[in-house]
Amino acid sequence: MRKALIAVLAFVALGSAQVLVVDQAGREVLIPSQPQRIASAFGVATPYLYALVPPEAIVAARYLGLPDHPLSRAVMARIDPNYAGKALGAEITAEELVARNVDLVFAGLKHLDLARVLSEVGIPSVLIGPETFEAVKGATLLIGRALGQEERAQVLVKFYEDILSRIAQATSSLPPEKRPKVLVLGTSALRVASGAMYQSRMVELAGGVPVTAGLPGYWQNVNIEQILIWNPDVIVIVPYSQVQPADLLADPLWAAVEAVKTGRVYKMPQLLFAWDTPIPESVLGILWMAELFHPGEIELDFAELARAFYREFYRCELKEKELNALLGR
Repeated sequence: MRKALIAVLAFVALGSAQVLVVDQAGREVLIPSQPQRIASAFGVATPYLYALVPPEAIVAARYLGLPDHPLSRAVMARIDPNYAGKALGAEITAEELVARNVDLVFAGLKHLDLARVLSEVGIPSVLIGPETFEAVKGATLLIGRALGQEERAQVLVKFYEDILSRIAQATSSLPPEKRPKVLVLGTSALRVASGAMYQSRMVELAGGVPVTAGLPGYWQNVNIEQILIWNPDVIVIVPYSQVQPADLLADPLWAAVEAVKTGRVYKMPQLLFAWDTPIPESVLGILWMAELFHPGEIELDFAELARAFYREFYRCELKEKELNALLGR
């Protein structure tokens, strides 16, 4: 993924201040300097927006993967009491965004066609596509620049960098024999995260070895024979999957897999946004993984950091039961 380039040019055009940015698709985009009605057409972009601007500035968003659970709904309602009415469906059209009177849209690299149509009707769009730690930081600074929230974006990047650095310090000196082989499963038991994906970067930093390191592309379907060849020591299931650890532990086809034999099959916890996706909050997911792979060796207070993240960036004080859900309890 190309690193985001942030243009530092601001000027006056047609009597109103505007800002020029270069998004992660390499497009130059001219946007209002103080956008008032923002939309996210990309589920990954949505948590960035909530971390950087007050919820009233967001008029439409994709909440892909947000759990339909009372705890999750309660926390999201405290962050944004009107979030349900802002939700966009899977098929997002320019007509819907025009109807919502948006003046700036954030979308993914896959939304190039939508971006072209929006441009034709005078609505600027900024595309992001982070798949590395550097690209997450770049996306944060890019969005912060586009929203006139550079200082807050810098604070968010620093939080992200600090935790990444502290986890790296704890895991970088681990010898190969102490690094478990890890398989990340997606929406089905035989769908795996490739070596090119953000999930594999998370595993590496957390002190594991992704067994799919040589697998190109994105989510891939494989067979049980391939998983037996990889023979992972640990299996992590993404939080939005229908697959549960008990499903694999009870399946005779998986019985010979080391992770199943030792009971090291886990589902990543989730309260709001999915930690395996390339968002700033994913640092909590990396910390969760590191403690899972190396119990007792990571000297970071997960609960304290989770509370701090939600308080500082989502403007929400977590209750004990909500924190327990984040901890997977």
